[in-house]
Amino acid sequence: MSMEENTTVPTRGNSNWIFLLVAAIVLAGSFIYIGREFIQSNKENQQTSQWITNTISVIGEGKSKVTPDTLTINLSVSEVALTTKEAQTQANEKIAKIQAILEKAGVSKDNIKTQNLNVYPEYNRSNNTQTISGYRSQQTLTIELNGEKYVDQWNSIIDEISALGNVNIDNTSFEIKDKIKGLAEARQKAFDDAKAKATQLAEMWGVTLGKPVMITDNGISYSPGPIYYAKAEMAMGAGDMAVASPSLSAGQSEVNLTITVVYEIQ
Repeated sequence: MSMEENTTVPTRGNSNWIFLLVAAIVLAGSFIYIGREFIQSNKENQQTSQWITNTISVIGEGKSKVTPDTLTINLSVSEVALTTKEAQTQANEKIAKIQAILEKAGVSKDNIKTQNLNVYPEYNRSNNTQTISGYRSQQTLTIELNGEKYVDQWNSIIDEISALGNVNIDNTSFEIKDKIKGLAEARQKAFDDAKAKATQLAEMWGVTLGKPVMITDNGISYSPGPIYYAKAEMAMGAGDMAVASPSLSAGQSEVNLTITVVYEIQ
């Protein structure tokens, strides 16, 4: 006795039905995902809107006075001789004497830098003709002074340098290298100013001021400190009329800072 196996062969209609079922499931999942995203986005927008309407935003301003901690001086020497070699030698000797005075006063070699060195001919012009009368060597030194009594140090040094003759002060300027202390003071004043403004606004609005929820440091500016510029030649020597050595005072520079503070309100 033989038994025939019962074999079911998928038909084309069955395949189409399975495809449609899978597509329906995928489509339904997509709608569910999009719906959740829409609900979440709408919820976040409501929270953001609620946060914006329940806050006060103010700008606080703070200022502080800071004493400059560095004095920068540009000195130049100028020597004329019949040859370039002689002019350079004389200028080098003058620069060496200035450096010796500075080092003796405790100025670090790292704070003494040669910036420019120029040598060019000097002309004697007469009767529509010009002839070379010699050569000029110019050298410029940049000096930085700092420390507890750097201004007094310079006021003392300048007298010794003046005695050398043929030395020019091209310019001097005060600077603030360490800005941390001045910034901290200005920032605290800016925050106090912002809080005072927010408190006043809350009282005017009839609400209770809460804690800060956002603080933004907007920017910093510095008003220049006192700057002394001199182009006059200093003392030529003991036998010549001397120019009085300038006496400098550091004074104070102003640090300005603003911050934006957002407060909660209830």
